[in-house]
Amino acid sequence: MRSAMRMAAAGLVYVSTIGAQGVGTGVAGNPAAGKALFEGSGGCLTCHSIENRERKRGPDLSWIGMLRTPDSLRHSLVDAGKHSQAPSFASRFSAVEIDHLVAYLRTLRSIPPSEPRERTRSIAPTSENVEFFNRTGRDAEEQSDALVKSLAIREGARVADIGAGTGYFTWRLAQHAGPTGRVIAVDIQQSMLDRAAETVKQHGLVNVDYVLGRGSDPRLPQRSLDMVFIAYSYHEFTEPETIMEAIRRSLKPGGRLVIVEYAKESKLAPASSLHKMSFDEIRSEIEPIGFDLDRILDFLPMQHGLVFTVR
Repeated sequence: MRSAMRMAAAGLVYVSTIGAQGVGTGVAGNPAAGKALFEGSGGCLTCHSIENRERKRGPDLSWIGMLRTPDSLRHSLVDAGKHSQAPSFASRFSAVEIDHLVAYLRTLRSIPPSEPRERTRSIAPTSENVEFFNRTGRDAEEQSDALVKSLAIREGARVADIGAGTGYFTWRLAQHAGPTGRVIAVDIQQSMLDRAAETVKQHGLVNVDYVLGRGSDPRLPQRSLDMVFIAYSYHEFTEPETIMEAIRRSLKPGGRLVIVEYAKESKLAPASSLHKMSFDEIRSEIEPIGFDLDRILDFLPMQHGLVFTVR
C-alpha cells in the first residue's frame, strides 16, 4: 500500500513513483503560459480534470502543486513514456514550454479546507523503544533518507528536531544543514538526548545542540528557525496546543513545520492505533494554530508527511 494520500489524491499518473526524487524549489516558467498549454495544445484535459469538473480517466490535479516538487513534475512530463502509455511532452514542447507547464502545475493547490473540530484522540504515552527506533531496515521500510532529502534543506539552515529520540533523524538533518547550519535536538528525556548525541558523534557531526524540553515548552529561541521537524512525536505531546504555539513563535517568517506520523489509514504502519494519526486529525489540530498546509509528501509508504508554513 502506498500512502493514503497517494490513493486519495494521486498525482501525475505518468510517473507515480517519482515524488521523492525531485528536491528543486525554483520554477522558471510562466504559469499563465503553462495554463494555456495545459488547456490547449498540451491536450491535458483529455485525461485530467481540475476541481473534478468532469470525470476523466486520469486523476484530478486540483492539488498536484502540493504533491510534487518542480523537479518531479518536470520528470513526470519529460519521462512519461518510459513508465506508462502516456505521451512524453519532451518530443512536443521545448524546454521553456515544459518550464511553463511546471510553473502552472505548481499553482494547483486547491485542497479542501480543514474543518476545525474538537480533539477526541487519546494522547499516547512517551515511547522509550530504542530497539524499534534503531531497527535494521528502517530506512528502506520508511524511506527516511528520501524524506529528509525531499525537504531540500539549504546549507546553513537552522533546524529543530522535536522528539529527537535516539538521533535517528537528527544526524540526517544536521548533515543536510551542513557545517554552517545548526540543528537543535529537543527531547523531554535526558537519556534520549544522550543517545542522540552519541549517534551524531558516530556520524562525525558537530553542528547539533541538545535541549531538554518540558511537557509544555520545547524551549526554542523565538523567530530563529528555518524549519521545525517533528517525526512520530506529535501524537505524544501532552499539551499540543501550547507546544505548537511555542513552535510557531520559534519560526522565522516563511519558516516550515514538518509533521510525520504513521498513518491510521495504513494497515502496514508498524504501530498501534494510539501511535498513529489520520490526515484529517493532523490538519484539524495544526492549521487552527496558525499554519497553512504547503506540501504533502505522498511518496511515503505508510506515513503522513505534511509540510506547513506559518500563516
